[in-house]
Amino acid sequence: MFWTIASKMPVQANPIVCWKFLQVVHKLMRDGHPNVVQDSVKYANQIRDLGKLWGHLKEGYGKLIASYCRLLIQKFKFHRKFPGIPGNLVMPDEQYYKICGGDVNNYFEFSIDMLDYMDEIISLQQNVFGSLDMSRANSMTSAGQCRLAPLILCILDTCQLYDYLVRSLFHLHS
Repeated sequence: MFWTIASKMPVQANPIVCWKFLQVVHKLMRDGHPNVVQDSVKYANQIRDLGKLWGHLKEGYGKLIASYCRLLIQKFKFHRKFPGIPGNLVMPDEQYYKICGGDVNNYFEFSIDMLDYMDEIISLQQNVFGSLDMSRANSMTSAGQCRLAPLILCILDTCQLYDYLVRSLFHLHS
């Protein structure tokens, strides 16, 4: 239902609508129904195309949208590879150990995938902070707050990824 309505939105005509649309997709993947992640994976090409479309703009939201699209594509890849991990990345210890299966190579591979995911989060964060300036868009203006809003979701994702990375490192070095 969401994707049917989303296909009618002017995400290719208005960069702010596209930016907020990507934030809603991220929020739904994190906090929505567990099936949202699997149902959204088939729309990865549309997200990729949005990133290519807006990525040609070097000013305003163009670079930010391209970066956010890369992050969401990475999130799709991560959840496709590890379907047992929920969208909000919070899982019980038993599920974490089940994913890696006690094999050190699986912990290593899982760590690499989490680091790739975190690289995209850091890239988005750098682009958002790089787009802020003191005259037009800072944290006290509505334009600045619009740009900063997705970073809350990124912080939540990063906290969980960092926790699992630390656990994986302990397993790799024990």
